[in-house]
Amino acid sequence: MSRYNDSSAVKLERFPVERVQNQTEQQPLEVLESKQSPRAQRQAVPYGKYMVILACVFAVALTIVASYMQLATINLENAKMRQEITRLKDDQNALNAKKEQIYNLSYVEDYAENVLGMVKLDKSQVHYMEMDTGDRMILAAAASNKTADSAGLMNRLAQTFSAVLEYLN
Repeated sequence: MSRYNDSSAVKLERFPVERVQNQTEQQPLEVLESKQSPRAQRQAVPYGKYMVILACVFAVALTIVASYMQLATINLENAKMRQEITRLKDDQNALNAKKEQIYNLSYVEDYAENVLGMVKLDKSQVHYMEMDTGDRMILAAAASNKTADSAGLMNRLAQTFSAVLEYLN
């Protein structure tokens, strides 16, 4: 089944043998310029392209870091503003409570008695006037001239004070 008559040995005579020339007589090798194949050209490392890509990646990373820094600054300002709003709302609530206290009638009476030294009117101090002539109107300028001549300053102050105390009761 083999072509060599079932023998694995090969006769060397069948193949021509070239004789090796003497080592001293070798001709120098010539370098031939050949066109490189596209595959060989692709194997050259494109350092310029890598530098451009690296610069772009660095710029994107730098932009992202700058964005996060701005975001952190804005978040810090936002937290400060929220704290300020909370503080101002607390102040507003305190002022509203103080306003309610000031307009409270019991607080006003207590302040008038204890701080200002005022006393409540007795019923004996209230004077009512009846006018027999009916209702009439007196002009303020004419009334001030008449009352300035007839009543003293102390009398008018006492009447005004009595009117205020009567109003409070």
